[in-house]
Amino acid sequence: MFRVVLTMLSLLVWPLQAANFVWQTKSDFDRCTTDSNIEIAGDGTVSLRKTVLLQDEQGMTHYRNVQPLSSNVWAKKQFVIDDPACDGARLFVFDGSQAKVVCNGVELPKGRKLFTTGWTEWDVPVKTLKKGLNEFVFSGGSHLLIEPSLAPNRSAVSTDSGKTWDLDRLGGGGIENGEFVVRLRLAQYPKEGVLTSEPIDLTDEVAGIRSFQTMKELRAKWDSSSPILVEVRTGDAPVPNETWSAWKSGSSLHVSPRRWAQWRATLQASRNDRTAKLRRVELIASADHSAVTEPEIKVIELTRTNIQRGSHPFAYQAPFHRLTQLRKLHKLNEVVASGKTELEKFVLLREWCRYTAPKGWDAGPTLWVPPWDALVILAMNKEPRALCMCTHFSTLFVQTAAALGYNARHLVLDHHCAAEIWSNQFRKWIFIDTGNSTDPTLNCHFERNGVPLNALEIRKLSKAGHTNEIEVVYTPPRSRVNGSQINANQVGFGTFRRFSIPFRNNHLVTPFPGELEQGESNYYCDAYLWWEDQAVPVESPEYGTTTCRVADLYWTLNETAISLQRSASGDTLTVTFDTVTPNFDKFLVALDSGEWQPRAASFAWKLHAGENMLRVKSVNQFGVEGIESVARVLVAEPAK
Repeated sequence: MFRVVLTMLSLLVWPLQAANFVWQTKSDFDRCTTDSNIEIAGDGTVSLRKTVLLQDEQGMTHYRNVQPLSSNVWAKKQFVIDDPACDGARLFVFDGSQAKVVCNGVELPKGRKLFTTGWTEWDVPVKTLKKGLNEFVFSGGSHLLIEPSLAPNRSAVSTDSGKTWDLDRLGGGGIENGEFVVRLRLAQYPKEGVLTSEPIDLTDEVAGIRSFQTMKELRAKWDSSSPILVEVRTGDAPVPNETWSAWKSGSSLHVSPRRWAQWRATLQASRNDRTAKLRRVELIASADHSAVTEPEIKVIELTRTNIQRGSHPFAYQAPFHRLTQLRKLHKLNEVVASGKTELEKFVLLREWCRYTAPKGWDAGPTLWVPPWDALVILAMNKEPRALCMCTHFSTLFVQTAAALGYNARHLVLDHHCAAEIWSNQFRKWIFIDTGNSTDPTLNCHFERNGVPLNALEIRKLSKAGHTNEIEVVYTPPRSRVNGSQINANQVGFGTFRRFSIPFRNNHLVTPFPGELEQGESNYYCDAYLWWEDQAVPVESPEYGTTTCRVADLYWTLNETAISLQRSASGDTLTVTFDTVTPNFDKFLVALDSGEWQPRAASFAWKLHAGENMLRVKSVNQFGVEGIESVARVLVAEPAK
């Protein structure tokens, strides 16, 4: 809780004045969301990141959907390059490890396997590249993976050592049409990148209460190395939804009264080796502070929240008949019923998921890898009839958690799959390892000083050599252990070398976007967001979407921000709520000692003399309540 105390004058008469909002440090710009082309340097300079990945597929296929190569069966992959000028080029192929590769008639040096992955990488001499169509021809041993598609038709096969080529009949038997899973990364600047600010409340705040004012104009100034496009939109809600309007630096935007604003900047590269740089953005909001007769008011308690939003959309599992069936058929409410805290419920669910297939890693008589579908996995686990490994234990946890109204997601590590779940109790995402060993008793989570950790926190501690600060928390009767003594039979901290999340947890609705039999092969699908310690990827250069912005992976959920604003009536405050609550249903509000009642996202709070209290929490469509926020204000007794 954050306490502020303020005594207001009984009469406020403020003239037209301006409020300034400035972004110029790394922490300032890190509040903004970005696309994958933006880099924010340590000194706060915003620029384009110097890397471009060319690809015509996402790897949404099956690991046996391949094009075999031989001395006479060749494959060709084409890339269109607008400008070949770059500081370096690398070719990434799944798998193709034994193939001979020729780029535009020049044979490339032997490729090398990427560390712990199924990909092979070739250095491509820049001088071999050209403007327009570039051809990479593969021959010899190995094979290439194929993603089914009809466009852009840049993959071909030859059965006569390159004399003739067929763009439409690929793969075994010549029945496949698609694109080879081959990607080209160039060390050059992309054409453009976009940075979008957080929503900004333009009204003045003094000790927890926003002023009663009418917006008159909004101006912007920015410092950039070359011309950039800056746009703005305003609105009456915490997330503005008006049309974007372009701005000229220093110009005024005359708007109808709008309380919230948001800006975005589009940076462009004048050439492949030059990027625009943004150093500072300033908004100047001018407003008319109206004269309002008010009683003396003190804000004595106000829950401060820091709602973080990710840069990438995420598809949350919504109420669905198969989700209802999962909860009822397997009596999930009973599974967690004995848990007294949220974390205890998560542990009970983790334990239950792992013991649905105590043996684990047994493919059964079908020798089949089920999809990310809890109903299918649980049906297969009875004998077992199909494989249930870490991928599937994590799927069970993510989807049974969703059936109970919680928000969890897969977490793909280096050759391991676990999960993370949002905790209202700890106000953070926490890492859950449901299946890390053939020994079912080793399912666990990790804590530091009694607080559960997420994957990034674990990774940082491990890289710094501080695994002794990590406590591995098993389910009793197995005892907790120090991280430096992690059981040798389970997955260790080395798997945190890299990690990613899918952009969704609604796999019970659709298997796509995704890869079939995920986990049986090395990863090739590009439907994940991978963590990197820097803007230009090092750990996962074969993938198209990476981030070094923490909030892109660890955004906040289920918190409610309270904004209090004076109104034309001196004894009334306008209350506005903001939240990121997946499958949001309603806000519940309790005034003073009253009962919880549904309320709109903005309403008039009529105050009385003495202490006034407001409590609010969001509720999702599963009936799960969010984190409670509180506002208390003290209104002076009227003068006698």
